[in-house]
Amino acid sequence: MYNEEVLSHDGSFRVRVESSCIVSSEHQEPPPEKRQPTSELWGPWFVPGGESNRPDNDIISGTQFKKPIEPLPPVPAPDNANNNIDPQAIFREHVTHSSPSYPASSAPGFQPSLYNPYNPSTYPASSSGYPPRQHFPPPGVGYPPAGAGYPNFAVPSPSFQGYVSGPPSYPPYSAFPGYPYPYPYPYPPPQPKRDGYLLAVGIAAFVGSILALLGGLLALLVLAFAVALPANRISDSQRFTGAVLYLVFALIGVIGGSFGLYHSIRSVFLRKPSKGFSTPTFWLFVAFYVIVIGVGFALHSQGLAQSNLPLMAALILLAGLFPALAVLALGNRRLRFPKGAAWPTSWRRFTFAIVSGGTLGIGVALLLELILSAVLVRGQGVDPIQCLNNPNATACQNPNTYSLLLIIAAVIAPLVEETVKPLAVIVLIGRVRSAAEAFVLGLACGIGFDLIETSGYISSSNSDWLNIALERTGAGLLHGLGAAMVALGWYYLTHPGKNRVPKAVGCWLYAFAQHALWNGSFFLALLPGSVGTFFANQSLTIGSFSLPYFELINVGEAVFILFFFLYMTRRLREKPAPISLS
Repeated sequence: MYNEEVLSHDGSFRVRVESSCIVSSEHQEPPPEKRQPTSELWGPWFVPGGESNRPDNDIISGTQFKKPIEPLPPVPAPDNANNNIDPQAIFREHVTHSSPSYPASSAPGFQPSLYNPYNPSTYPASSSGYPPRQHFPPPGVGYPPAGAGYPNFAVPSPSFQGYVSGPPSYPPYSAFPGYPYPYPYPYPPPQPKRDGYLLAVGIAAFVGSILALLGGLLALLVLAFAVALPANRISDSQRFTGAVLYLVFALIGVIGGSFGLYHSIRSVFLRKPSKGFSTPTFWLFVAFYVIVIGVGFALHSQGLAQSNLPLMAALILLAGLFPALAVLALGNRRLRFPKGAAWPTSWRRFTFAIVSGGTLGIGVALLLELILSAVLVRGQGVDPIQCLNNPNATACQNPNTYSLLLIIAAVIAPLVEETVKPLAVIVLIGRVRSAAEAFVLGLACGIGFDLIETSGYISSSNSDWLNIALERTGAGLLHGLGAAMVALGWYYLTHPGKNRVPKAVGCWLYAFAQHALWNGSFFLALLPGSVGTFFANQSLTIGSFSLPYFELINVGEAVFILFFFLYMTRRLREKPAPISLS
């Protein structure tokens, strides 16, 4: 194999011809015993009048071909071509094996590489019509820079025989287009930055819910132990009172703790918003309460009130539950204004508020009241709890004892209870979005507190539970509105607005005064003289049901509290504000 490199007449066209040289017959090995290809059945080949020994004809010199049986007539060639060449000649041979290759220096007519461009005056055209051979630079050697006598190969030159001279030009590489936007597999959108304060509150609620759930399970264990005690260790009245009280603790611990744990997990771990806290109409709870009181009155009139203790315990729980839920539904629905607007708060915050009121609020209030009462009556030689249960006892008729009891019931109890009931709202007060939400959350705290206190009061006397249930009908309104006013005062104090401090102080004073008057009315029966005798011995009798006259004062206070409750909800719903359901 060797290469033929030819320059055009203007020096810009190069053709590289690769030819397969066929070794002469004396150097060939005997062919294999197999059928030869049809290209070798043509017969001997010769060029009439051709110059086979010219260097320019090395391509075909010394080559033997077989002539076809009936050659075609010759075709006239152009003037500048060699007329002695058969027009059917091709320059590619069909061989049965690879031809040996020789170095270029041993090829016939070898000439050294020339770098000068072709010049017709220097290299005249041969008689065959082909320009003399011209070699390109060897591999690894580039072209010399353009200058005198050297054409610029980057610029196309005139065509020769239909070919454009010069090296081919390639378009430059375009920039990498990159991935389309948005990307086929986009990154998840970044989570919004979490409120660190609400996160801390959620973690605290998560821990508190677990504690409440464990406390409810413990109350169930104590309830089972109290029921299993022998009759000689505890009276039936104490057994019943303890059973109802521990049952209430167990229900609020298990049910409230479970709801609180569910909402805490959604807030802290799942980061999902909570739905608005919705309630049915309050008339539904009023109707249920009327049914419960009607059933209790029918059993009491027939002397069957204590015949079925489980039924009586269920009636006591429902008698304390339905009035409180009626107050809660009334306040929540009145603050949702106009109709179809967003609810004031969310289920998550409501659950946090009502469970905290029934667990943390009642526990802290009970502990503080016991400590302050013990400090107040220290050295007096009187038990305030005994005097409250039996005001006609000899030690309780002392004016000093009366003053101590009045201070405990009308000062210490309202101050402590109204302060600690809305603890959950105080924790959330920085993230409360409206005064209406603060009011509803405080109302929920007070309702949770009332469920425990009212159930304990009603179950304290199983023989007269119906009278106590009727007396405690307005307790849900008392505790709910009181805690709502305290929470509203905290909202006014911590949010911008006009007259913030006077509004906050006014809300707190109203809650304390309302509670003090409610508790103080009970001590009218303890007053010495005819006033105390009138309120202690006179009562309003309706059939078999009797209501002491001092309770009529509580009824009048409950009516006033209800009107004030409606007034406050009317004022707060005039300017609704958006809230965050978190």
